[in-house]
Amino acid sequence: MRYILGVIVGGLLLYCSGSARADFDEGLAAYNRGDYSAAIKEFLILAEQGEADAQDMLGNMYGSGRGVPRNYLEAFKWGTLAAEQGHGEAQLSLAMLYAFGMGVEEIDAVEAYKWAVISAGNGVASAENFQKYIGQAMSQMEIEKAQGLARECIKNNYKACADAIAIETRSNGDSAGGEQSETLGDARLEKAKIDCEELGFTPKTESFGNCVLKLMD
Repeated sequence: MRYILGVIVGGLLLYCSGSARADFDEGLAAYNRGDYSAAIKEFLILAEQGEADAQDMLGNMYGSGRGVPRNYLEAFKWGTLAAEQGHGEAQLSLAMLYAFGMGVEEIDAVEAYKWAVISAGNGVASAENFQKYIGQAMSQMEIEKAQGLARECIKNNYKACADAIAIETRSNGDSAGGEQSETLGDARLEKAKIDCEELGFTPKTESFGNCVLKLMD
């Protein structure tokens, strides 16, 4: 009897897992063809059920403003939920949010470096480059602190690792108009492109575009 119950329960778990994967794939297909409205519906249902891949995609969509108004608080929220489940890409996204002060109270290089270390440990190659990028502006003491926090976070299976209070990032106001504004904007864009290439992102890819958007914001 116990064997039969075990088979039934195992079968149900496999069915639910397969169904969730199929729903995620439908959402991803919708996203890839530019139907962000359909994608967000699929991802939101799965994200609320705790699906890490869907949480990561939802965080990216809020961060880039695809299908929803750009909202770094929501990006931080969903990215954190996925990151604390060990999702490597979400951990890198969280590192970027901390590094550029988006959805968090202020720029926090230690937290950014910490999550980049964790992401790199989970096999995300571009996280290693981002780690080096952040480290250039950090002291050795800050780096060692971040590495210690990363080890503690991994030891605790990523739980309660994102401890900063997320707040809405405020606009700095309108920039100066005219030709000077355009020139400054072009310079920032070109610098963002160069920085993203140096971080290991491939030009004309989705991840490259997201990197440029984050650096430009």
